[in-house]
Amino acid sequence: MIKQLLVSTLAIAASMTISATTIKVWEGNTQLKGWGDNVSVPASEFTAASEGSKLVVNITVDMTLDPAINYTNLGVKTNTTGWPELDGTGFQNPTGTDASWDLNATAASQLKNTGPIIQGQNIVVTSVDLITAEDIDPNILFEGELVISGWNSGATINPAKLNAGDAIKYTFSAPGSADGKVLVKNSSWANLLGTAKIGYSDMATDSVIVGVTDEMLQNASGSIFVQGDGGCTITKVERIPDAFNPTNVICYGERACGANVFTVIPEGTSKLSVVFAKMPTWAQICDNSWSALHSNDEATIVENSDGSVTMTFPITAEDIAKINNAKELVVNSDQKLISLNYPGAESAIESIEANDTNAPVEYFNLQGIRVANPENGIFIRHQGNQVSKVRM
Repeated sequence: MIKQLLVSTLAIAASMTISATTIKVWEGNTQLKGWGDNVSVPASEFTAASEGSKLVVNITVDMTLDPAINYTNLGVKTNTTGWPELDGTGFQNPTGTDASWDLNATAASQLKNTGPIIQGQNIVVTSVDLITAEDIDPNILFEGELVISGWNSGATINPAKLNAGDAIKYTFSAPGSADGKVLVKNSSWANLLGTAKIGYSDMATDSVIVGVTDEMLQNASGSIFVQGDGGCTITKVERIPDAFNPTNVICYGERACGANVFTVIPEGTSKLSVVFAKMPTWAQICDNSWSALHSNDEATIVENSDGSVTMTFPITAEDIAKINNAKELVVNSDQKLISLNYPGAESAIESIEANDTNAPVEYFNLQGIRVANPENGIFIRHQGNQVSKVRM
């Protein structure tokens, strides 16, 4: 089901290369009245820059910004100490709607490493475009060789390029040490809510999916990057559009358990659903100190058509307070986590519609299979719109 959709979506997306030579790397409305004003674009926006590319700054001329002069100025600097000019470029006096510079190999490398600072006078900058030298895949957000060690960081991407339901695919050429880990961060260097820790076992599969949730986008602010330790090597970050349905999804993407999930659970939530790759022998929802809040013997269990299993656990106000205090919970099991969700109608037991309190009583085992004569175990009792767990 969910896992199968992910695999097929990624396979289709991987086979497509979109011909798009113009990439909008910045949008806004910044007035350049004088040399104290500037537009800064992060280096992460220039992954596709190469010799022969063109940098285009789209503008509106406004001679009232500095009435002391009767001309315009616009130039591109590298975002390093002293702001030296981008190699091979110079200041222009634009009078139209844009100014552009052809990039040599050195300038392209500078943009990839530092990003530009755009300065000027009597200019309003409305957007900045990179026109690539050849057709590229705009879903490639980072390419290079980033070694994650000693809690360094990198592979920064712009959340404005993402939508809820997309997937971020991190490709690893080496998983590093067995105790290594990678965390997805927001622009405040906090663990990005809606994500899960990436561990050695995850990186050893060569690529890791981070599903883009609504909570992620609400908490990303200006950038998303990774930070960690252990010596793994990231070589590519790419966007997979429309990889999954984000409705009610807390985090998405296969992880080895125990999986630390960073999130804040809304008050009033009464259940959490976990999709595992296969039927677990055991499973737990834990707080961030790994103390079990609920175990599989308290969960409603449904086997999905693709072999994955959905376990729906109860969650109390006290549990929510513990989780939200740390903004973290742990899903622990002997099977891999696929996603953590607020339950909708995925449970076959809970989706049975009946409002008549005189309706016949039905029993199901913990795998969601109807049982005619329940005995010697724990069962789900269903009558009308009432569902409860009973021991027989």
